[in-house]
Amino acid sequence: MTTLDRPDFHVVRTAGLGHIDPIELFPGVTAQVVDWTSPADGSDPLPREAYVRFAPGSGYTEPDHHGDSSEIVVVLEGELQDEAGSYPAGSRVRGAQGSTHTPRSEQGCLLYVYFPQR
Repeated sequence: MTTLDRPDFHVVRTAGLGHIDPIELFPGVTAQVVDWTSPADGSDPLPREAYVRFAPGSGYTEPDHHGDSSEIVVVLEGELQDEAGSYPAGSRVRGAQGSTHTPRSEQGCLLYVYFPQR
């Protein structure tokens, strides 16, 4: 959404995500994309920024490959886990381009995810 007093700023509030249709990534894991890319080669747009929600006990059923971009994740609520550890609310996690992990969340979580190279 654009603020009325600053049309050059785009503001998304987590409380207002209800107007963005969720995309199911895996059972119990959904993404609400707030910014898409427009690849120069004309291929399908890819998410550049998204809020990703994990229901309690959910996770990816296959590894997440970061082939085209690194990934920056900020844990806003709950706790995220992967093979390397646990990341509570307030954590910032960066996966390098070419890296792989299998994220999950025992208690559920809300993430902000950004792909800088897209």
